[in-house]
Amino acid sequence: MYQPLHLSQSNIDRPDHGTLHTFMERHVGYLLVDRKKRVEDVNTHYHLFHSCFNTHLPERFSILEKSTFENFPANFYTNLSSLISGEAESFIFQVQDPNQKHISYQVQLQNLSGAIPGKSSVGIFVQPMRLTISANQPASIELFEVLVQQSTDVYQLADAGFIINYTSNAVENVLGYAPHHFIGKSVLEAIHPDDRDNVKEWLISLRAIKERLVTLEYRVKNKEGDWVWIENNGRNMLDHPHVGSIVMNFRNIQSKKIADHALVQAEQRLSMLLNNTEESFIIVNSRLRIITYNKAAQVHSPFFFQRELQSGLSVLELIKKEEINELIEVFEIVFTGEEVVKETVFTDENHHVHIYNHTYRPLFDQNGEIFGVFITSTNITERKKLTEELAANSNRLETAQQIARLGYFENNFTNKEIFCSPQFYEILGIQEAEATFKDFNFLHQVVHPEDKELLRNALENSFSTGESFNIEFRVTGEKEKVILAIGVVEKDADGLPTKFRVTIQDITDSKMAILAIQTLESRFRSLFENSIDGVILSKWEGAITSGNPSICKMLGYTSDELLSLTRHDLLQLESPLVQEMMDQREKTGSYMGELMIRHKDGYYIPAEVTSMMMKDGEGHNYISSIIRDITEKKKIEKEQKALTEELLKNNQDLQQFSFITSHNLRAPVANLMSLLSLYNKSNPGDDFNLVLVDKFAEATQQLNQTLNDLVNVLVIKSNNNISSDTVFLSAVFADVLKNVESLLEQQHGVINTDFSAVDEIRYNRIHVESIFLNMISNAIRYRSADRKPVINIRSYVVPGYIVVDFNDNGMGMDLKRYGDRLFGLYQRFHDNREGKGLGLYMTRSQVMAMGGKIEVESEPGVGSTFKVFFKSL
Repeated sequence: MYQPLHLSQSNIDRPDHGTLHTFMERHVGYLLVDRKKRVEDVNTHYHLFHSCFNTHLPERFSILEKSTFENFPANFYTNLSSLISGEAESFIFQVQDPNQKHISYQVQLQNLSGAIPGKSSVGIFVQPMRLTISANQPASIELFEVLVQQSTDVYQLADAGFIINYTSNAVENVLGYAPHHFIGKSVLEAIHPDDRDNVKEWLISLRAIKERLVTLEYRVKNKEGDWVWIENNGRNMLDHPHVGSIVMNFRNIQSKKIADHALVQAEQRLSMLLNNTEESFIIVNSRLRIITYNKAAQVHSPFFFQRELQSGLSVLELIKKEEINELIEVFEIVFTGEEVVKETVFTDENHHVHIYNHTYRPLFDQNGEIFGVFITSTNITERKKLTEELAANSNRLETAQQIARLGYFENNFTNKEIFCSPQFYEILGIQEAEATFKDFNFLHQVVHPEDKELLRNALENSFSTGESFNIEFRVTGEKEKVILAIGVVEKDADGLPTKFRVTIQDITDSKMAILAIQTLESRFRSLFENSIDGVILSKWEGAITSGNPSICKMLGYTSDELLSLTRHDLLQLESPLVQEMMDQREKTGSYMGELMIRHKDGYYIPAEVTSMMMKDGEGHNYISSIIRDITEKKKIEKEQKALTEELLKNNQDLQQFSFITSHNLRAPVANLMSLLSLYNKSNPGDDFNLVLVDKFAEATQQLNQTLNDLVNVLVIKSNNNISSDTVFLSAVFADVLKNVESLLEQQHGVINTDFSAVDEIRYNRIHVESIFLNMISNAIRYRSADRKPVINIRSYVVPGYIVVDFNDNGMGMDLKRYGDRLFGLYQRFHDNREGKGLGLYMTRSQVMAMGGKIEVESEPGVGSTFKVFFKSL
């Protein structure tokens, strides 16, 4: 018998953060939900409980609705809503399983405020009633066997020597082995060497402590040879009269371990980032109260605030009253989703000026709602000073940049001194001994013939006007070079030259690089503009920076409209394919596959997408995406699939027809042969011969009818050019009604019609009449014995088809049992009704011959609805 579990006061009290895990462990099933009724966590055992009442199971991140608890005990959802709204603290009650009357659950609805700060609000905790198994309770044993075998956790039983004598089927999913692999083996097999001692101590402690749950995490080797982490819960039930074993159940926690390790690393990196940088960080919530801050913020806070930083304080309490309105205006802007940057200047007690740059950034949750603000403050005092110094020295720096590591020549006409750097000779490719600076003839010897006049004019103009020159020219030699020359002739008050200075630089490589880049850019632009595939270039964050004409034409956007969008605006973000693309591109930097791309008009286009992460000239990441419209390809694939299905169906029909032909013709032929063998040829007038003649007539008539049926089927199947006429459904019904009117009156039946939506169709009239006759005759023939037959016929339009519904209140059919052969030849599903089983097959064949289809909905004892889809012509 079942005995209820009684919760102690510690169970009913609200658990604190430290004991919540233990509190949850005491219950088999649990579901945690926040104040927006969004599920934060749920386990399999809760799903088993929930499925007793409702097939719609709540999953993580789903929203609880009233319909989620449909068929639950009265006030269950009302009590849960009271807890979520904060009107109550706890409810505890017992719930009976409506399907298994011998099973009940202890249920506790508990307010968890404070247990998980900022997260959970309410928990539903479920504990099944304890079971004492006896000989007269086989259903209970079977139930628990099903629960164990269907559980995602692995259950094992071991004797006092830790030898396994039972393992549940879930072990195949967790470790890859079949359950029998472990039978007769020690629990210590396949344990990681580093964990073996811990597992030994755990097993020894289990054996020493009776019926107390002890948990251990350790690594085991799976069938593929990999080490995976498991969490094993053990309980010593060796002395239990109905168990006599150490009971263990474990589950794979490899993902949890990886996530925990990643979380620890992330927290360590975050801690290092926050506390080992001179930039200060402060995070406030939506009520402007401080959640956290780093060491730098605490050090710099005297420059910003009147009081010391402290979690929980409002930032408005830390500043001067006259600054409050200005800061509120900043937060109002931030809470609209925008980022705000402010610069403030402070003077300390030593009259030193400090300049800080403050950035206020909104923080978004997973639903896109702003839950707080991230404030960073950076000391830019030194940067400001450097900027001012750089401005003051800009002229000197500009000159220094021009002459640093360049070829330099200077002729002082006043003192007759000439200076020429070694790089000057090297760049021009001449020897120092060859240079004579009186007439610069050597320079004319190495300058490219096409550039000599350019150089001569520049020099003459500078000597005559005193203006500087900046020209490019080529020099010949072993290798042609491109030279940049910057020079000036200085003059005295009388206009006489006093000094001539010139700086030269070999820019051959940069010129070639520029030319190569221009060539590549030209080729890329030509490919970009003329590609038949769509091409989109976008920033790493998502903003589209460029799109070629093909993508604009494909998606219906103008170029300006496309540039106002992001990549995400063109994707079905809820599609698993998009998440797969993002994950793959994050790991490998590229993606190749199929996605649905949104057209300007709102519909989606199937496309093959090749997406690759690249870097621009400044080292910034961007995404290059090539998009090919595969609508036609998909259409062809769909048509090929439909054709293949049709061929398979025709093949099945051919096989069935062949079988039925041989089967249905064999019986009357065999009957005729048998009768013929009994015929008394020596005495034709024998009385028994007269009886045999009558039997001959019956068998011949049966054979003739079967042949006629099969011929009719062949005519429909082989006729590919069926004529179409204008057919009025109301007129067809009127003609068919004459044929069934007497039968309908005998059964006191009623037929209701509604052809107001559509009455006229283009179809073969003979086929339409046959379809109406078969549908109406079947509805009357398979009427219910409990009520008069009522038949409702109506027409309506769906995309591509005109549909006629034939609804009746007859006997109905079990589609799960007969659905796969409902439209087969000579198929009958009610033995107590006349019929040959040809009507539905003929109807379906006639409809499909004209490109239509037929669907059926039926329930035994309720009735049937046949939907005939006539293809629109």
